[in-house]
Amino acid sequence: MAADPKQSADPKQSADPKQSADPKQSADPKQSADSKQSLGSAGRAAATRTRDVVVSPLAFGRETIESIVVAFTLALLFRAFEAEAFVIPTGSMAPALMGRHKDLECASCGRDYRVGCSAEEDDQSQAFRAELARLEAEVTEKRAVVASTAASAAEREKARRRLESLEAPHGQLQQYRTRLAGKLVAASRCPNCGLVMQLLDDTPQGPQYDSRYPSFNGDRILVNKFAYDFTAPRRWDVVVFRYPEDAKTNYIKRLIGLPGETVSIAGGDIWTSRDGAEPTIARKPTSTMTAMLQCIHDTRHESEALRRAGWPLRWSDWNPGEEGPHWSASDDGRSYQIDASGGGRAGLRYQHFMPTPDDWDSMETAAGGGDRPAADAQPLLDAQPLLDAQPLLDAQPLLDAQPLLIEDFQPYNALATRPHWVGDLAVEVRIESRSDSGSVVIDLVEAGERHACRIDLASGEATLSGPGFEAASPRATTAIRGRGAWKVLLANVDDELTLLVNGRRMAFDRPTTWETPIGVAEAARPQRGEPQPGSNAALDLSPAGIMAEGANVRLAEIRLLRDIYYIGAHDISAVGGMIERQRLDFPLEQDQFFVLGDNSAASKDSRLWLEGHHVDRNLLVGKALVIFWPHAVTPSWAIPLRLGRAELRLPSWPNFGRMRFVR
Repeated sequence: MAADPKQSADPKQSADPKQSADPKQSADPKQSADSKQSLGSAGRAAATRTRDVVVSPLAFGRETIESIVVAFTLALLFRAFEAEAFVIPTGSMAPALMGRHKDLECASCGRDYRVGCSAEEDDQSQAFRAELARLEAEVTEKRAVVASTAASAAEREKARRRLESLEAPHGQLQQYRTRLAGKLVAASRCPNCGLVMQLLDDTPQGPQYDSRYPSFNGDRILVNKFAYDFTAPRRWDVVVFRYPEDAKTNYIKRLIGLPGETVSIAGGDIWTSRDGAEPTIARKPTSTMTAMLQCIHDTRHESEALRRAGWPLRWSDWNPGEEGPHWSASDDGRSYQIDASGGGRAGLRYQHFMPTPDDWDSMETAAGGGDRPAADAQPLLDAQPLLDAQPLLDAQPLLDAQPLLIEDFQPYNALATRPHWVGDLAVEVRIESRSDSGSVVIDLVEAGERHACRIDLASGEATLSGPGFEAASPRATTAIRGRGAWKVLLANVDDELTLLVNGRRMAFDRPTTWETPIGVAEAARPQRGEPQPGSNAALDLSPAGIMAEGANVRLAEIRLLRDIYYIGAHDISAVGGMIERQRLDFPLEQDQFFVLGDNSAASKDSRLWLEGHHVDRNLLVGKALVIFWPHAVTPSWAIPLRLGRAELRLPSWPNFGRMRFVR
């Protein structure tokens, strides 16, 4: 099953007009070369069991044979009417569903992330590879003729000329090797510290993948084909459907628009309306919203190399004076603590100091390290030792680091796309209270407007403030009281504030939503300014903060996250880029649905189809349920075994961490 026109939902069918589930584009290198060949895991699993067990059918007797036939038949019926397994070969639904990809760990900060590499197995790559194999066979043949004493002089001369033509610096062999190399993912960029990791090695045969970074098949998912026979599809479901322009091909997307409404894309959000009414924003259920959040920065993965180079921490003390309490970090910014229990208040704010590749080059030059390190290098680790921890504001950066806006950067996409500012953010933090009283205030800034949640450590009461809550502040009772530790998440997503404590959503005494006109959302722009410690200005260059008032607290495991940004693309340019508008409207009629991919910059979905922008109800196949078999996990010392073009690494074990429900 493909995840997108770029992500095939059906092993037998493509998920994207651009990227199909064809074995040429499949995440599973064992898939057949025919994009329409059935690869349903349920049927294949049953067939495999039959071959493994029935060595000599007659020796097992009639009852055994009948049992196997019945089991095989039931498996086929289950596949046909109830559920079916599919492989996701591409990344249009990333990061919710992974296509063919590489699992990476940043050489600098240790953050794990994934980069898509579906292009290495698409139709074009398969054609290049087949032609290259033919040319290499021809080279072998011509060399044999040139070396043969049985061949005539004319035959040897003809073979020599052909050989020279094939092996010339710009000959056919080199051309096809270059084209194939262009389909490989040359590098990736860490979403946490910005380090660019090189993934290719130079070999006599041309660029080849570093063997330490193998490509893995996409997620295998189970689809409930019975889901919509008696219940209506719901917004935000992940659905499998037959592609409207080719009903023999299955795709997988997220269902966004319902019959009879007009779907609008503006400001990175989804809006809906009916009967000509003013559009209102479409809000995600809590479980879906949290599942779709993407991590921008995680304090558990601070780069020692950046600290040694004097690069500023993302979170910094916001008290400019010498007096009063100050936040401190004794573990290179992985956690922060303050004792304001004697009175006073102090803020900690986030600034998006994301190093660019040029910044990394400059830091390497300043450290005397020459060129930027290779993927396996320890950048700057041989530089002068890190000095003893100092107050955050005392460190003088070696470079002129400037805070950036939060954008929709997606590390899964190997090719850079046009960036878009994202204002819907969330903060997740582990709060350890060491006092019985005081307050902790978490705030998020969007387009120059501050949204905050104050948590009273004595009573556990949470109070929201910000635009839309001027008349009355929503209040909720939480489990946060006195001394202890809690995981807290505050999200400002889809014009709604959501508070979770230890994974549970807190119920407020009044709505925590507000209504923004779609025209205002279209025109919203980030407030840049120049963030200054001590300033209370609501700026998007310092979009998140945590303040302690009269409390003794320690903060750890701080993550800044962002919502998905839906791009208002309506066409593809001649060079492959998206042609965008600030607002797009898509009216739907009865039994018509609108679908989008989560990886908006790399998904050809309802926005971009040529023959209509909807999926008819009779084309819906079912609802994606679970990722039941992601690729296996292998240790760094695993031994690679080549099986033709496929590679098996031993030992390996199931990746239980990615076995989960699809949300």
